[in-house]
Amino acid sequence: MRALRYLVVASLVTVACATNPATGKRQLMLMSEAEEIALGKQADAEIRQQMGLYQDKALQQYVNQVGQRLAKASHRPNLPWTFAVVDQQAVNAFALPGGYIYLTRGILPFLRDEAEMAAVLGHEVGHVDARHSAAQYSQQVLAGGGLAITGILFPETQPFQGLAGAGLSLMFLRHSREAELESDQLGVGYASKGGWDPSGMPGMLTTLQRLDAASGNTRGVPNWAMTHPLPADRVDLIKETVAAARSTSTQTRNEAQFERQLDGLVFGDSREQGFVRGSDFLHPVLRFAVRFPQGWEVMNSPQQVVARREENSNAVMLLQLAPNASGSVENTARRSMAEAGFRLLNGDAGRINGLDAFVGVYQGVNENTANMAVEAAHIRAGNNTYILAGIATPNAFNGARSTFQSSIQSFRQLSASEAERLQPDRVEFYTARSGDTWESIAKGAGRGVLRAETLAVMNGSDPGTPPKAGARIRVVVRG
Repeated sequence: MRALRYLVVASLVTVACATNPATGKRQLMLMSEAEEIALGKQADAEIRQQMGLYQDKALQQYVNQVGQRLAKASHRPNLPWTFAVVDQQAVNAFALPGGYIYLTRGILPFLRDEAEMAAVLGHEVGHVDARHSAAQYSQQVLAGGGLAITGILFPETQPFQGLAGAGLSLMFLRHSREAELESDQLGVGYASKGGWDPSGMPGMLTTLQRLDAASGNTRGVPNWAMTHPLPADRVDLIKETVAAARSTSTQTRNEAQFERQLDGLVFGDSREQGFVRGSDFLHPVLRFAVRFPQGWEVMNSPQQVVARREENSNAVMLLQLAPNASGSVENTARRSMAEAGFRLLNGDAGRINGLDAFVGVYQGVNENTANMAVEAAHIRAGNNTYILAGIATPNAFNGARSTFQSSIQSFRQLSASEAERLQPDRVEFYTARSGDTWESIAKGAGRGVLRAETLAVMNGSDPGTPPKAGARIRVVVRG
């Protein structure tokens, strides 16, 4: 039987080998182009629903126009290419099979000009052209696992709601070093054919190497360094390709046009996603607020807000919408927790700051089959029902319970005037003066929103090199 299985696998590999359209190499491919497009289309809908698109029509059109020029220069120009900016603060870009390309809002302030944006988009076009995600899918199918669903939330929180869609799973595929270098080379070629200076690629890689994962929240959408390997020699390895492309490129950079799109760009949390302000989470659109324990790290993702004391903490808190809420708050609480595998020990219906609520203590296990104790409040505010829960191991639960209860009792609605006053941080521009340092600009014109080191990287500078007098500097100002 083992010999027969090997024979079947070998036959499947022989039948499924295809010529890569970008590289000309033979590769394992169990997915047709039509299936690739269908999978990408399905995943695109998930991405748009779960992450949301940044609400700036002019910016979306601008990014799509640049992307379409790159797509025309690609090896697969007839794919249904789409290019969009998702409303996420992490610094990243990613591609789905079939021609669906995304930039996060958070990466844009760290790109120097249009040539660097073209390099990022071209790199992602390269992944699609070379069918890197489709090849990984084929390898997993051959191994018998299908497309592995990647959980991106803490194991403690996953019994309530995980992100298990194909779109996010495809997005989190980490390509090999060889695939990344291949996409670098392809991206340089596409940018050059599209009329951009191909040196945007090493410039972009240098900035991202400096930045690493220092751009804020990485839960929900990881930063570039978590999904794109950045070895120290990657810039050097692309130099020859860049030099060859520059000999035929028109070397357009379009810095002024790119910066016009940046002026006023939301930085960090958005009104649509809600704001983390110290220990508070405030959502001006849904008009509610909650105060998490003082000193805990609060992380806002597309599906949940999670707070924890420290890495590998045995106690966490989460806030999310209750799934399939209907009927009374108590009925929703009992049903949703039972469906998540948690047994109600005791609970009471009541009101929290004037809102209908049901607070209960539950026991259950998480996906790692670890026993967990939960104090969870289901709270109805407006048209939504929210779960605000503290989760701990049984031996830590009693010690953390008063902390959980304090946060639960802090949940309240925001008044219309409070919600209106909550505005996002935005990118603006400042002209450097003689004697300015990154530290002084960060504290002065930047109003302390960013660290000096991050501000320097945002402006394409080494943090140890001060800005030149008269230079136009990007800053982020508090909303």
